[in-house]
Amino acid sequence: MMPDISNLSVEELKRLQLEAEALIASKKDQAIEDAYNQITQIAENVGLSVDQIMEFGLSKRKKGSRKAVEPRYRSKANEADTWTGRGKQPRWLVAELEKGAKLEDFLI
Repeated sequence: MMPDISNLSVEELKRLQLEAEALIASKKDQAIEDAYNQITQIAENVGLSVDQIMEFGLSKRKKGSRKAVEPRYRSKANEADTWTGRGKQPRWLVAELEKGAKLEDFLI
């Protein structure tokens, strides 16, 4: 349960605030230190350096990257403007739709 600090003076509250901030910083540092120690222990267990593990992970992710999705829609005004149909609609398409065009009009 939290102690009742409502009766403390402004000075006491300021001192408490400084102590709390210092304690928070110390606990964050300790958490980082603990994480670092865990990571180095894991690396030692597999006989690699932390850098080697990171390089290995990054290289695997690059190889496994998804291929680019083919665009499904193209602007009539500028053929370089395309959209895959995923995510937010690009500005050029929103502008055309606001003018009354239909999404199907831009299918490739």
